[in-house]
Amino acid sequence: MLYSLLLAGGNSSRMGQDKRQLKHEGKTLLEKALKLLEMSDADEILISGDVQGHECIQDMVPGCGPLGGLHAALHFMQEQGVLDEALLLVIPVDMPLLQVDTLTRLVDGIGNGDSCHYEKEVFPCVFKASSMLLEHLDDLLADSTELGGMRSMKALLEFGNPVTLEAASVPSSTFLNLNNPQDWQAYVSGIQ
Repeated sequence: MLYSLLLAGGNSSRMGQDKRQLKHEGKTLLEKALKLLEMSDADEILISGDVQGHECIQDMVPGCGPLGGLHAALHFMQEQGVLDEALLLVIPVDMPLLQVDTLTRLVDGIGNGDSCHYEKEVFPCVFKASSMLLEHLDDLLADSTELGGMRSMKALLEFGNPVTLEAASVPSSTFLNLNNPQDWQAYVSGIQ
């Protein structure tokens, strides 16, 4: 079973406006990301954040960035009775050049691992939605909500038995992340 999580809860402070609603070629970043997840054959798509017009999962521990979104999604999956039975594919709303095959390789590549990501990249990634991972996140966020070190997505991708895929066969532009107006201008101008 495959669940997917769209991280769409950031403040877009560096962008200066709501990234989710930025539009290029007739589609917002939010619409583009949701379409990608639909095409990736996810059994259910979860949205982290507060997106008007969509059912969303709210962070249980606010201000923890992607970790907070993942934490809330795992609790939701536990309530649904699918923890320890599903994979959770995670993408942010601001990576518009991701492709279905890039995501499929992660899902196929996790095998017996606890997580899977491309070398030198945090997103996209996939986790085994496990009780062990949820307990680890509960402990991390109960201890402190200060981000960094062990409380980062990078550290979480090393928890348990991680799998790292070579990124050489994936164009580097695939991992373009739109953080500020300059990134957005480069994207809409076709400069990657």
